[in-house]
Amino acid sequence: MIRTRGMSSSGMRWAFVFGVVLAIALPKRVPCGVPGLECAVEGRWRTVCTSYELEPFGFYLLELAFHRDIGFAYTTGEECR
Repeated sequence: MIRTRGMSSSGMRWAFVFGVVLAIALPKRVPCGVPGLECAVEGRWRTVCTSYELEPFGFYLLELAFHRDIGFAYTTGEECR
């Protein structure tokens, strides 16, 4: 990492912490609410409907590790194609 004159080591640590928190909070769209789960349902007029959750990337990683739904999402919905 390149240090400039204006950035102290404390400032660099805060920038790193801010970047990590921001990356964990970014939204990730997860079909069926749990990674790796299949939940397609037949809808109207031969469409296939799938529920989804828009959740923080950090919670997505936790659900991926524990293979279960944690139950926190920014929003939920259903998409039909």
